[in-house]
Amino acid sequence: MIILLIMNIIFGNNNLFSNALNCDVKQVHIAQGISPTSMMISWVTEEICGSNVIYDTNNKNLTKYSYGEVSYYNYTYSINKNNSEFYQSGYIHHSKIENLLSSTKYYYKCGDFLNVYSELFDFTTLPKIGDNAQITFGIIGDLGQTKYSMSTLKHLFYDNKIQMVLNAGDLSYADCNQILWDSYGALIEQVSKKKAWMVCAGNHEIEYNGIDYSKLYTSFENRYKMPAVKEAEYGEIIIPSKINPNTNLPFCTPSVFQSEYNYGNSFYSFESGLTHIIYLNPYSNTNPTSSQYKWLINDLSNVNRNITPWIIVVMHCPWYSSNKNHYNEIQTLIMKHCMEDLFYKHKVNIVFNGHVHAYERSYPVFKNKKNQYGTVYITIGDGGNLEELDSSYYTKPDWSAFRNGTQYGHGTLTIINSTQLLWKWYKNSAGNLIFRDKLVLCNSIFESTYCD
Repeated sequence: MIILLIMNIIFGNNNLFSNALNCDVKQVHIAQGISPTSMMISWVTEEICGSNVIYDTNNKNLTKYSYGEVSYYNYTYSINKNNSEFYQSGYIHHSKIENLLSSTKYYYKCGDFLNVYSELFDFTTLPKIGDNAQITFGIIGDLGQTKYSMSTLKHLFYDNKIQMVLNAGDLSYADCNQILWDSYGALIEQVSKKKAWMVCAGNHEIEYNGIDYSKLYTSFENRYKMPAVKEAEYGEIIIPSKINPNTNLPFCTPSVFQSEYNYGNSFYSFESGLTHIIYLNPYSNTNPTSSQYKWLINDLSNVNRNITPWIIVVMHCPWYSSNKNHYNEIQTLIMKHCMEDLFYKHKVNIVFNGHVHAYERSYPVFKNKKNQYGTVYITIGDGGNLEELDSSYYTKPDWSAFRNGTQYGHGTLTIINSTQLLWKWYKNSAGNLIFRDKLVLCNSIFESTYCD
């Protein structure tokens, strides 16, 4: 206790004698930093409490400490169109732990030094950058909070091969009902407290905040801390939302939309093992003068393919989809027109999308034609949301390899080595993990043919 008291004094904790506070730790989720040597631990408390993590490789003796950040204010969200009622969030904590060993299991507790700690949790860091050890990612999109969502989470939890979850957006489906962000945090916790949970913005994260149209992504930015280049920046709305006739306000989570939302959780990249992973945002400006476009050019140009030979992109809206839902939305077409040449030039290997509530995999494709040096696009928006599946398709294009709009599912992406990866899509309703689609992809920086 003396050591903990000294740590609180050093780090300036104002709650040394606040044992009466409700500091119960809830909604724990973790996210890797720019490399496997750091991890962000996030959680929520009902009152202002210390924001600390104790951790170590020995579960019997946690000797390392981190004093993190806390939102010492409740973010507020307008509940009605008159801005007369507000939701107030709990206090959201983000504590970054650094100088971790790669491919190592750590045990941790998070909470307040003198009040309440969580129970003992654990996570395992991914292989160091450039390490050729195999990595398996769990890939999901449009998860929501239904019985189908629970099935997806169950598969992610029990699949011990999965080391990190890559989420292609549309997380909680709170749709401006902020209490649902809290229930979502509790729903995913079993997985997200153990496996890094990496996220991007879908349209269900936009969430107009009352009548102040400049306030967007409020919950998404406050509750998650991805490895950002810098703090989020907001600007003008480029493609406005349609007006909801029932409220005379913009739709809360517009499917067709674009604004200036840069950095923060909007777009970022990180590396693990042989992978360079890029998260992008179709709902932010993507034209050649935009911050996102300029950042992407710089990011792609600085990837060392001798160290991280695989480039993986995750973003919400699919450039290649033959489903009738969300077909050729304007922000998607703009992004594809502006950025597809960059993907081809830098030989992006594979792209994961959500938005369409179905599964579809392309052949390697460029400019709507099969191309052995092109990129594979996979729509994986079948995680379990309440809007049901999208089962209606147009005539199958030549670039479309496999599609299914009648089953909820998830996928696993295994980096075998620098030249091959393995993709599998699973139907969630199966009692055992039985994949329905499979792809072995050769790396186009080494091979000139599609090797499946």
